[in-house]
Amino acid sequence: MKIIIPLIILLIVSFFLLYGGYYFIRPSQKGEKILNNLNISHPTIIAHRGASEFAPEQTKPAFEKAVELDVDYLEADIHKTRDGRFVVSHDNNLRRTSNIEKIYPKRAQDHISTFTYEELLKLDFGAWFNKKYPKKANENYKGLKILTLEELLSIAANGNNSTGVVLDLKEPEKYRNITRDLIGLLNEQGWYKENNGEYNSDVIIFSVNLDTLKQFKDVAPEIPRVLLLNNNMMTKRKWDGWLDLAENNVHGFGVKGFISWPWHIALAHDRNLFVFPYVINKNWQLNILSHIQSNGYITDRPELVLDFFDFMPEIITETDN
Repeated sequence: MKIIIPLIILLIVSFFLLYGGYYFIRPSQKGEKILNNLNISHPTIIAHRGASEFAPEQTKPAFEKAVELDVDYLEADIHKTRDGRFVVSHDNNLRRTSNIEKIYPKRAQDHISTFTYEELLKLDFGAWFNKKYPKKANENYKGLKILTLEELLSIAANGNNSTGVVLDLKEPEKYRNITRDLIGLLNEQGWYKENNGEYNSDVIIFSVNLDTLKQFKDVAPEIPRVLLLNNNMMTKRKWDGWLDLAENNVHGFGVKGFISWPWHIALAHDRNLFVFPYVINKNWQLNILSHIQSNGYITDRPELVLDFFDFMPEIITETDN
């Protein structure tokens, strides 16, 4: 037994040194071509819930700041209200990011889908940020309203450059006809339009629900689709298993940063799939992931990532001080 345990450890270490070391030294270079074929810039800079280190997540100031910084995409989480409006919010209840316990104390735990849009407009989605982060507090954050998807698209469209949107569909199985309704809205807003028989879109769809992504493949195959893998999902099957499920159904993965091993990225590239790690907010993470040719970065701190790649715009507003 005393010999077996060190031998197992030696075998594991040898595996990482030989197999893993090869991919650290020679990471896959295929990601840029994969993204270029989808008209997605490489590396892709995605502002997670907007510039959410700067302003309350998923609010107008957070998204406007990200547009000002010239990110490639604004990432937003999408729910539907009881009366069918697409709204931007991450959690399925609103206790963390609003004053719902004050306005609707008996409904504080209720799912966001049980509220109408008019009911949600009575909530403050900014004051919590000032309380939690007093050093970043801003009086203008008080009274911020929940955003509709239409308002998010307007913010993205009003930037100086082309800013796309990443729509992370939360619990899509809960909402009837979500695929049809979402494509209809994108079409109405000019975000999914035909040009000489081909459809153009600056939208990427994210979801943990593979069935929903397959529906989008059937209805709007031109829109890139990304399968999000959380920690629980990664324990259910090996990486090869996820590659088998994803191939020909989605265009890429969104994974926790520590899952972005260079051999995972290389194996995904071999299936013509890209990999976006999340949530990347530290310089040491950027150093490692850039070395192994990460295809993009989902971040709360787009200014950090843009500066790392020397993509920062020349004009920075006084609010950065």
